[in-house]
Parts: sequence; C-alpha cells; structure tokens
Amino acid sequence: MDYLKELAGRANLSATWEAWSPEYRVLAIAAGLAFAYWALRFAVPAVLRIFRPVLFVAFALAAVWALFPEATCSIDLISKLPMICAR
Repeated sequence: MDYLKELAGRANLSATWEAWSPEYRVLAIAAGLAFAYWALRFAVPAVLRIFRPVLFVAFALAAVWALFPEATCSIDLISKLPMICAR
C-alpha cells in the first residue's frame, strides 16, 4: 500500500485534475472508458431482462395508439401525457 501511495505522490495524483500531467489524464480517461464499457456489457442485459415486461407493455400500447389514437387517449392516465394526446 505504501508503494501505491508513493507512486500517487510522484504522479501528483492527489492534486486537482488541472495539476495532472497529460499522460496521466489520458491514462485516467482510458481506464474510465474501459471500466464503463465493462460495466455496460454486464448492466444492459440485466436491465433489459428486468424491464422486459415494461418494454413489452410500452410496445403494445404504442401499437394500439398508432392504430386507434382516439380510443387510446380516452384512457385517463394516458390522456394527461401531452406528447401522446395533444389537444
């Protein structure tokens, strides 16, 4: 742990972002993007599995609205949405 603290001290990573050298900024951005890519690879399929029923209902409601807009806008909850049921 002391070794990591010494490396951080040499790189001046405890200071603000502006004090970082360009090499460390590029390294930090690359590491952040790699972590974000890895997290999205695992998070997006899990989120889609969880929200699959909600997405199915939304798709079905959009299909019904496309075919019967007046009947769909007669539903009280949907009639309050200005983008769907503009008066």
